[in-house]
Amino acid sequence: VALWLMLLSGLSSPCRTMKWVNCDGAPCTCQITLDDSNRPAIDCEKLVSKCFLMKAEMYRRKMGQDVRINIGGKPHEDAIMDNDGIYNPDCENDGKFKAKQCNNTDECWCVNSAGVRRTDKGDKNMNCSKLVETFMIRLELTHKELESNNKVNIQALEK
Repeated sequence: VALWLMLLSGLSSPCRTMKWVNCDGAPCTCQITLDDSNRPAIDCEKLVSKCFLMKAEMYRRKMGQDVRINIGGKPHEDAIMDNDGIYNPDCENDGKFKAKQCNNTDECWCVNSAGVRRTDKGDKNMNCSKLVETFMIRLELTHKELESNNKVNIQALEK
């Protein structure tokens, strides 16, 4: 009985990296719903790709399950009206952004690996030959503490 309960408890457990999907089976298999017919499997132990997250968000919005209202987002945002912000991306099977994005319109643009527009907008004939990789660099700046007898000259800083 204990083994049976353990197996049952493993079924439909929440995916740690994506709150909109459930993991079923052992080992955990998560599927993320990107549209009515596209439910790729994702690894519940890794972060979900930004392209899949954006696409899932747009699908949930279309189905009336908005995800931004409770986190301070703007519920009136619409991807068709603003291609430079949130849009419904085209993703590769592995979750990377396709180099050319059109947001289901006749207006297209090239994006980098983070999904950010990197060219002027054009028509569907626009050539985005490859995805340009973008890397994040995090800098942490620290300041040396001032000794108690040192005073900051505010006038010198304002120049």
